[in-house]
Amino acid sequence: MENLERYLLEAAGKARDEISSENPYREIAFDGESPRLGWVEPVNFGKIKSLLESILPLVSEKENFIFIGMGGSINGIKPLLSVFKQTNFFTLDNLDPKAINDILSQINNPSKTLVVAISKSGTTPETQLLAQTVKSYFTDQLGLDKWSQNFLWLTDPESFEKLNRFGWSGVEKMPIQPNQCSDIGGRFSSPFTHIFILPLFLLLNQDFNKLEELYSQFINSKDKIRKSAYKTMLSLGRDYDFNFSPTLKGKWVKSFIPWIAQLFQESLGSKNLEKSVKTIVNFSGPGFINLEADFGFSQPVLSIMAQMYFYQLFIAYLSGRWDINFVSQEFVEKYKKKMRLLEEKNETMTDLAEGNLDGLIAQIGKKIKNRQRFIELVFYFVPDQEFSLSVQRGLERKFSQKIVLTFVGSDWNHQCYQAAFADKNTFYGLICLSSYDHTDFASRDKIDKNVKTLRHIALATYQTLSDKAVLYNFNR
Repeated sequence: MENLERYLLEAAGKARDEISSENPYREIAFDGESPRLGWVEPVNFGKIKSLLESILPLVSEKENFIFIGMGGSINGIKPLLSVFKQTNFFTLDNLDPKAINDILSQINNPSKTLVVAISKSGTTPETQLLAQTVKSYFTDQLGLDKWSQNFLWLTDPESFEKLNRFGWSGVEKMPIQPNQCSDIGGRFSSPFTHIFILPLFLLLNQDFNKLEELYSQFINSKDKIRKSAYKTMLSLGRDYDFNFSPTLKGKWVKSFIPWIAQLFQESLGSKNLEKSVKTIVNFSGPGFINLEADFGFSQPVLSIMAQMYFYQLFIAYLSGRWDINFVSQEFVEKYKKKMRLLEEKNETMTDLAEGNLDGLIAQIGKKIKNRQRFIELVFYFVPDQEFSLSVQRGLERKFSQKIVLTFVGSDWNHQCYQAAFADKNTFYGLICLSSYDHTDFASRDKIDKNVKTLRHIALATYQTLSDKAVLYNFNR
């Protein structure tokens, strides 16, 4: 264990057969045969600047920016937007037509808008559906010969041709990684890839000097962050569950939670079946280990970057200690396979319980077990804050001994499903709407396809977690 810090650095950037047999990362840092340690050593700023310069003609005249993606492709952007509080930057990661309506209703000049779609594989279903839906609006507004100048894809280089087959020929494509490699997985893509760096550059008004200054300050601190993460891992005893409560401070904390949840839940979830896995930010409760990464940065962007790197390193070191493959998410394929079957059969939700909050409470009460300490509510739509809070408080009153957490699906599926599969301590309330609103910004056919996919995700999730979940249609 004392060599994990050295082993991690030695394995970064190498193929499996280039790593010594005694190095644990030879086995646990590969998704199949694909290496996933490209994030360990940040690239030099020159490579970042070179790629950003190549897209300046596309972005320089734009005034509004819409980022489309799921999970690690979007979660790292959200805290940045909370820091800068720009009203012309948006993230889209929900198939509920309300999400599209909320954003496009604020776009007064489509010709001055850049849509950045993000997918490592280029084939993420939700990302493709959302991008195609937004594309239809831009073709209506700008014409078939001009819309492509308002789109940019961030993806791995080997996915460029796949995107062309999806109808994105003629659209600018930019490698996710500044070094144009493909050895970084989604939840490790911030803060060292263009998933994080591009929006930061745009938020800094495309000022290379400011971007380089921030990046250089971070690089000067990376060794300190590494040592702190390693020391924190070593401070843990041998007998503990993977229940962690990272301590976060700042106005951007809420927007950082999805990124933290995904990093911990996907990396550690269902990997060691003897250990419970749960991550709740700023939580004090029995069985939880508090973690804190405060490096004294007054600049909030630097603080975010430092905490991202710290927690990624902590996960890598902890996984080396416990021999856990922290870059794979094999159980996610369970619901994805089920979802593909549902789509092939065009299966819909039949005989599904629906009603109001009382009905949901009754359904949960029939199945929840005493040992299940947590209830996770997953909303497969865009809930307003008042609705989400009222449902959460209603369950807290009824199940006063339980801890109730709320999430928005299908982003939850990219954050927490891996951990949910083997979790014995959590009950899941998967909630759809009995009917979804339409939007004037897309055709009925496209919106219906989006909603059907959203329902299939919810149904596939339920069918793979049915012993500890309910699927419920809420009447608004």
